[in-house]
Amino acid sequence: MKLTMNKIRQGEDEVIIQYREMNEQIRSLARIVRGMEQRISAFAEGKQFLLTPEEILYLESVDGVTFAYLADRVCRVSAGLGELAVYYEGRGFFRCSKSMALNIYKIHYLKSEPGNRIRATMENGEQVMISRRYAKQLRRILKGGTEDEE
Repeated sequence: MKLTMNKIRQGEDEVIIQYREMNEQIRSLARIVRGMEQRISAFAEGKQFLLTPEEILYLESVDGVTFAYLADRVCRVSAGLGELAVYYEGRGFFRCSKSMALNIYKIHYLKSEPGNRIRATMENGEQVMISRRYAKQLRRILKGGTEDEE
């Protein structure tokens, strides 16, 4: 498959897929492109918001309720933590503990902690602890590997 990319100075970003025959690879590419426009329904201060995954620093589940932490506010999300972590894994979300998933693109820096844990300081200064159960997976992701490698 040939890939051609052109930088433009003005106008809207556009993806054009040209194919001879529709196959699973083409369908997968189309799903990825369409998925970039998907939003997450969230609630805060009596209002409903539509968030892009890229706005979210991390997700946390407390007593069965999922919250999205943004740089300047916290919103309640109707979807479950596990569902969101898996669905947006390709966009930087990583399950870092039983009750949290963080956006690896929003990490400012990492620090190793005793017990094989990792402390992640997010862009807004908040600190999130990555449990030892998930630390190895994060190291593999940061090295450019995939979950399936061992």
